[in-house]
Amino acid sequence: MAIKTMDDVEEGKRQEKREKLKKEISEDVSEVIGNVFGKPEQKKKSILGTIIKISLLVLLILIIINLFLGNIWLLRFFIKSLIGG
Repeated sequence: MAIKTMDDVEEGKRQEKREKLKKEISEDVSEVIGNVFGKPEQKKKSILGTIIKISLLVLLILIIINLFLGNIWLLRFFIKSLIGG
């Protein structure tokens, strides 16, 4: 076990005070920067927003399917009319 002198103890206390001061200063600077530039607000995920997104996705898929199948039906119709059947 190492023997500590009074100088070592005082140096340890000085280091602790210095670290505490650094921490307080960095917290103050962060707070000031947050106040100046605006703190990022955490967005709450709403169930309504999720439902709207899902319904829009389903609607988009249905529109794409409808366009695709409608084009196939029109193509068949015009081919039959051109062939004469």
